[in-house]
Amino acid sequence: MALRHGFKAEANRLAVQVRRELGLHAAAALPPATLAEHLSIPISTFSAAVASDARIGALLGAEKESVSALTVHCGPRRHIWVNDAHEAPRQNSSVHHELSHALLQHTPGPAFDPRGCRHWDGDVEAEADWLAGNLMITNEAAWLIARRRMDGSEAMLNYGVSKQMLTWRMNMSGAAARHRSA
Repeated sequence: MALRHGFKAEANRLAVQVRRELGLHAAAALPPATLAEHLSIPISTFSAAVASDARIGALLGAEKESVSALTVHCGPRRHIWVNDAHEAPRQNSSVHHELSHALLQHTPGPAFDPRGCRHWDGDVEAEADWLAGNLMITNEAAWLIARRRMDGSEAMLNYGVSKQMLTWRMNMSGAAARHRSA
């Protein structure tokens, strides 16, 4: 899906603005729990939900790749549920994705279409994916990583991201190319 013109720059500005609201530097790490608290959106784990409904246990085992996270809406309130069977970087990415929907004020839609298949709005999901990446590693953070020649393992640990996310943000921000030419 193609993002609308100007969205990428807008997403980075929003990620920096959120950090400013929290008193953080534009290149600072932003744990998803910190942003969720700022937005008054509770986060719970699938493990915590198993006590209420044992069927959720399948999402922690044999079906763990089925769902990474989801947002439950109750009127204007949101509650994020994350699959804690996933590694921490993936959980961070999934929660940031769900928080991105809130920041972008995406209207909640039906989870399933009339046939019972998962409803998917590619444009909305692409926006949430892009903003989530910026929430984890702003352009400013990527440039700082490159300028300091920070080791990938150190950057992954500092920002709570996977190697794939780090590589993607370094490439999409232009920091990787800037680093190679320096």
